[in-house]
Amino acid sequence: MALSGAERARRYREKKKAAGLHELIKKQDRKRKRIARSKMSLAKLKQLRLRQQTNLHKFRSKSKLSSTLPSPPDSSFRTKQSKSKALNRILNVLPANKGKQFELIKEIATNLKIIEPEKKFERTQKSLSTDVKQQIYDYYFRDDISYQAPGKRDSITIKENGVKKKLQKRYLLYSLNEIYQMFAEENPQVQISCSSFKNLRPCNVLYKSATPHNLCLCIYHENVSLLLHAIDEHIHGIKSIDLNLFIKLLVCNDSQELCMFSNCNQCSNNFKISIQDKIINPSAIIKWSLWSTSNEGRTVKTDYEGTVQNCVNILKTKINPFLFHVFIKRQQSNYFEMSKKNVTDEKCVLQVDYSENFSIIEQNEIHSAHWSRKQLSIFTAYVWSQSKTYPLVIVSDDSSHDKFTVGKCLEHLFTRLKILLPSMKELIIFSDGSASQFKQRFLFKNLTYLANQFSLKLSWNFFASHHGKGNLGVVDGIGGSSKRTVYQDVMSGKRCRNAKDFLHLIEQKNSLIIIDELSPDEIELGRDELGLVFNQVKAVPNIQKVHSINVIDIDKIECISCEFTDDIYSPNDLWHILKESHDVDSAKASDWFDLELFTAHMINMNKNEQLLQKLLRAGYFYVKSIMRYV
Repeated sequence: MALSGAERARRYREKKKAAGLHELIKKQDRKRKRIARSKMSLAKLKQLRLRQQTNLHKFRSKSKLSSTLPSPPDSSFRTKQSKSKALNRILNVLPANKGKQFELIKEIATNLKIIEPEKKFERTQKSLSTDVKQQIYDYYFRDDISYQAPGKRDSITIKENGVKKKLQKRYLLYSLNEIYQMFAEENPQVQISCSSFKNLRPCNVLYKSATPHNLCLCIYHENVSLLLHAIDEHIHGIKSIDLNLFIKLLVCNDSQELCMFSNCNQCSNNFKISIQDKIINPSAIIKWSLWSTSNEGRTVKTDYEGTVQNCVNILKTKINPFLFHVFIKRQQSNYFEMSKKNVTDEKCVLQVDYSENFSIIEQNEIHSAHWSRKQLSIFTAYVWSQSKTYPLVIVSDDSSHDKFTVGKCLEHLFTRLKILLPSMKELIIFSDGSASQFKQRFLFKNLTYLANQFSLKLSWNFFASHHGKGNLGVVDGIGGSSKRTVYQDVMSGKRCRNAKDFLHLIEQKNSLIIIDELSPDEIELGRDELGLVFNQVKAVPNIQKVHSINVIDIDKIECISCEFTDDIYSPNDLWHILKESHDVDSAKASDWFDLELFTAHMINMNKNEQLLQKLLRAGYFYVKSIMRYV
């Protein structure tokens, strides 16, 4: 191996010392340096003396420091071979990656205090309180923020305190930025950044982009969204705008009734100012799509082509009903959340729905069995009280969802609730507006008998049209969880042949779900009993617009409906319409008058005036009426 320059010089001096020439060389060197100094000028000589003094001072300081420190031994190993073997053993166990080797060796050196550990400078920040974190966590689980997937396979496994746990998936209805803005508006006292808000998203609450094939969307929202998507590049300032921002663009305050009902003088022209007056090229040809009902009665998505002006005109016709619908939807969702917060042991909230029927399957089934599967009906419910909440399921071999089955399910459910909540006196019920199951005159009349039978004050509220999916997340999750539990048992070799087996498999898991069986014999017996109740039931006018009913007495309910109309009525107009078709002069309090446009109830009789129970709005009207079944 080639020697370095310093090593060659050292070897040269050692050879001269061995030959006895060292002193001769030093003498010749002193003579050479003396001659060189004699030829120097005074300035250069002065610089040389100064440099020599500085070097001598450094040498003496270094010698003094080294003399005070004990010289470490050259090696703790006796021989070079033992040191080499130990080093090879260490190198053999190190990972092959150089970065990992460096990290491990650095960690060992730090532990042995050979090198000092690196100081990490962390930014000091105020941590969020537990109450704020819980508030944000609960906000993500609100039914108007995310909806719970109903399928038995819609679950996600997480680790909580080292234990695996299965949770039902939920999908956000808006983007995270939109949800953060909504939370900030509702809770201005909470100071939190957008990134921290996003980091607190629960693991089972998935992004909007992860939502599977969307079904059961609202036709009001979807049609307006399709029109906005078609014109967003042809109007200044609305590119890629979402529906929430679009609503704020049209009204002063999206929580005010006057603004959302287009009765506000300040924002009545906002559509013209923000949309119509900002069209880039009104005659440009564009394409758009709309959901509508075909001549065959099917709902189809139809494509159109026309100018930007035509598309904007169509959008204008849909704005008033859209804003009206959004306000009603939000008010109902707020009422639902408020009702859950204000429950007591005497005043409870109940949510009900039918889950998708469960198909009975067998592990390792033959081909023909796939096409002849029996189905079980799953009726789900969830009740909130101040002391406790209960998830409930009623399973039946009868897969029909008609008025008789619904009636027996409700009777069975109320019987169970009276056992679980003996102090319950009032029950507020929420459901979707399915005409074949819940929003029907037969259910309304049956509720009056159930209220009397169980001594309960009953009211039933229906979610806004096409918005039952989000608000029914809890009961959808109960159905999906129970079906998933049974499905996993069947896949492991157990058998589920009927509703009784379904019930036993759930009970064996020690599930929190309270499950009961409703036999077909009970339903058949109920058909005879309910047949007498359902006989000659009067139709409820505009039942599609009914959003809430209150049971007053047997055969008497109060219906609260909300309807959009272009007609404007004053109290005098309504009174004249009533006088033209009915003999009101001889009317008494509690008389009933059925009209084509509304149902009026005479609630007070005076000599000079008759008061109608009405709430009117210009361009819109609420109908609050009392119907008597005879």
